[in-house]
Amino acid sequence: MRLRFEVTALGSASGPRRGILEIDRGEQGSTRVETPSFLKYTRHGMQPHLVPEVAAHMDEQPAATHVQLEDFLDEQAIEKRKFTELRKLAGIDQADIVMLDVLDPTITMRTGKSGEKFMGVDSEGGLRRLTPAAFAQAVNALGPDVAV
Repeated sequence: MRLRFEVTALGSASGPRRGILEIDRGEQGSTRVETPSFLKYTRHGMQPHLVPEVAAHMDEQPAATHVQLEDFLDEQAIEKRKFTELRKLAGIDQADIVMLDVLDPTITMRTGKSGEKFMGVDSEGGLRRLTPAAFAQAVNALGPDVAV
């Protein structure tokens, strides 16, 4: 996979800029997104308040989907290291750019505390301790285009 960003227009020295983000997935094709752009926020891979049947009738959909790792963690996944690829799990279009974030940015009050060797993550199954190794394994298995 190859990620490339090209600046197409600049504002003032500290002003806005426009560009094109391109992700080339080899045999799976590539996706180009003009920036700045809207990024679909999701819970469990689904856009809140927008069912797939309605989304299918919309003229334009953003080409990027934001998902949180904490939505896909459960005891089985962490302990047995079993994950399913995000696009299959959440029914995300193959052409979409999938951005995986560890934590949901809309949640400001967290019960999970992080330590030097793990991150505390509030998942559907309760508080989980996510080590760097477990995070790397989850990212590899879930297959996002971008992980932050």
